[in-house]
Amino acid sequence: MLEDYRYFTIGDERLFACLHRTERPASRAVIVCHPLGEEKLWAHRVLVNFSRDMAAAGIAVARFDFRGEGDSDRSFDQSDFETRVQDTDEMVTAVRALSPSVSDVTLLGLRFGASVAATAAIRRDDIARLILWDPVVDGAAYMQGVLRLNLMAQMALHQRVIEGREALVARLSAGQTVNIEGYELGEQLYRQVSSFRLAETLAQFAGDTLLVKIDQGESAVGTELQSIASGLCRCNVAVAREEPFWKEIKIFYQRANALTSITQQALGTSS
Repeated sequence: MLEDYRYFTIGDERLFACLHRTERPASRAVIVCHPLGEEKLWAHRVLVNFSRDMAAAGIAVARFDFRGEGDSDRSFDQSDFETRVQDTDEMVTAVRALSPSVSDVTLLGLRFGASVAATAAIRRDDIARLILWDPVVDGAAYMQGVLRLNLMAQMALHQRVIEGREALVARLSAGQTVNIEGYELGEQLYRQVSSFRLAETLAQFAGDTLLVKIDQGESAVGTELQSIASGLCRCNVAVAREEPFWKEIKIFYQRANALTSITQQALGTSS
């Protein structure tokens, strides 16, 4: 197994990455954009094993930590949506420079990472495809869900909500931070993500897109994803029967086999 751990630089800051290399020079590469905060923690093992499986199948993979998370520089409250898009752009450039044989680059993102991947893709002209796992469709609704985690923590600690959602938003607007599961959310990240709309972003992308709904139940493809795909020429939707491994669940997920199989098919490798 060929895994290269290293730091890349953006200005005077470091960006930590793991490059999963193939035995022979690869013509294709996947850049993985992780989800936000605690979801990154819970999804880590699945993303590692997915990357190793892809490399074994002949596709180079780069996993990296956004600035403000993991082993990259900067504090969480000083990073935002734009810095994460910049980090992704840097990783694409670095992978192409380190692997001249790569001619086909895919950006893959999980949850919030899908928003970053999609935004980074429309700012370049060398991204062949997007693979978005359980993507955030409406950034404003997503951030309201993030704030809800603070409200739940207040209930657990005080048996009541001391600061409601409006008070939390006011605190952000005043330049303060809001604690979300141990991470200090800042106003820039909140505002930038709140303005994200997946449909509007994908309408600007010229490559192929695969939207994957992750659902353990027997439901069909979600109407939101299907509606987005129906308005695009090169967009498909699939359903992966998996548990929400980016959350604290009873099952310890090491691999998301159904999700990996769907992704391998999209990339043209055997499952």
